[in-house]
Amino acid sequence: MRLTVRRLLTFNLLFGLSAGLGSAQQATVFASGLLNPSKIILGPGGSLLAAETGSTPNSGRISVISPSGTRSTLIDALPSGLGPPAGDADGPNGLLLDGNTLYIAVGEGDLYVNGPTPGTTIVSAAGISSPIFDTLLQVTFSQSVDRISGAFTLKIADHTTLLDGNPVALTNAAGEKATFTLLSEFRFRPDARENIKHSHPYGIARLDSDPGHLYIADAGLNLIHQVDIATGRKRTLVQFPSFPNFGTAPPPVVDAVPDSVRAYGNQLLVTFLTGFPFSNGDAKVLLVDPATGATAPFISWLNSAIDIVYRPRGAGERPQFFVLEFSTNFLAGGPGRVLVFNQPVGTLLVDGLNSPTSLALDSTAGKLYIASRTDGKIMQVSVGE
Repeated sequence: MRLTVRRLLTFNLLFGLSAGLGSAQQATVFASGLLNPSKIILGPGGSLLAAETGSTPNSGRISVISPSGTRSTLIDALPSGLGPPAGDADGPNGLLLDGNTLYIAVGEGDLYVNGPTPGTTIVSAAGISSPIFDTLLQVTFSQSVDRISGAFTLKIADHTTLLDGNPVALTNAAGEKATFTLLSEFRFRPDARENIKHSHPYGIARLDSDPGHLYIADAGLNLIHQVDIATGRKRTLVQFPSFPNFGTAPPPVVDAVPDSVRAYGNQLLVTFLTGFPFSNGDAKVLLVDPATGATAPFISWLNSAIDIVYRPRGAGERPQFFVLEFSTNFLAGGPGRVLVFNQPVGTLLVDGLNSPTSLALDSTAGKLYIASRTDGKIMQVSVGE
């Protein structure tokens, strides 16, 4: 089976008490002044790109963070809104940069509201901030993003133009150009228990072995979309069923909630936050075969896993994996942390993080970057070269 013979490394049910091993390093502030950052990725020339969302309608933006930690706006006025269950800001999430083309997964924003009974969701009847929530945008720039010297600002009329299937061409104050297109849309599904199962695209990956497709982690529908880049046509690669709840509080099963998808050779690594009650040990990382949708355990017994990155090591050595946990005790508001796996049993790298949401690894510089949503900061920690 392809999944077995091409698997690079699997950690299966070996996490256990590993977070208590070793002492944590101190993360330092690399950049600040961000608006609820949800995802960060490496950009060209040692830069970072960050997806952010303000608290007002259509305040989503993409920022470029220079190697010195200076933030500048690349795209402004992207779709955003306050969504259920607690009115959290949501808008641009997943990012993927391919040359001068940037792909942006736009989340649910204020498209949905809480339903009439606890645990249910309905489509908002009060009007929404943008018609292009739950979409995948493609933006092509006239030059490398780290050389763009001014922001591209969308108008609400541009959102409608994109919904109609037409491109939007913008020129910034410096005369640089960007062309926006709506590549694909994601929509809710009827659900007997929740009224509707809302879509919430949250992470993006592309494989070097499969350059014609993007893979989108949908945290609402609990699945991975495969999107054809040339046509925008999508299909469900794998639907994740509910997971057993290892905690002592009901229910017996929890929603999977895939929140990050990463390329790993010719396979995909997917992290799972899981749903209520967010019991310790419920979260995990699965290996997914993009050819068949088959899954296999990779790292288990995690807490609110929200991202994973890795780097290859020398000949004969195992790769090194960094796993981000949003919280060590979600319902109690516990801090987040980063675990590192140099071997099947992981150790603690960084703890005390404030609502961390995303990782970016610069292997050349030996730096791991961590987006801190509540703080509006990007933290950094040295991981060696």
